[in-house]
Order: sequence, then structure tokens, then C-alpha cells
Amino acid sequence: MFVDTGKIVGVLEKEPLVMITTVSVDIDIAREIYERLISQGWSKTEEVWKKK
Repeated sequence: MFVDTGKIVGVLEKEPLVMITTVSVDIDIAREIYERLISQGWSKTEEVWKKK
């Protein structure tokens, strides 16, 4: 599983994020991260930018 981080540039929802880092983690660790984020109020979102 890969965990990506990025930053917003330009106008939100009009331009894609700039990817900063990609880290490979074990699937069990990725699930723990996901559950922690959900418990902190994060939510799953739909894809905003269409693939070319």
C-alpha cells in the first residue's frame, strides 16, 4: 500500500494537487492509518479530476 502526501496549488478543486512524498507501508499499517484518520473526522471523497 502506498501513502501519498501533497499540497494544494492554485484554486482548490480546479487544479490537481502537487504530490510531495510517496511512502510504501504494510497493508496492516495502512489500515491503521485509515481508521485513525476516519476516527479524527476525515472522510472518504470522490475523485475530483478526470483522468486523461
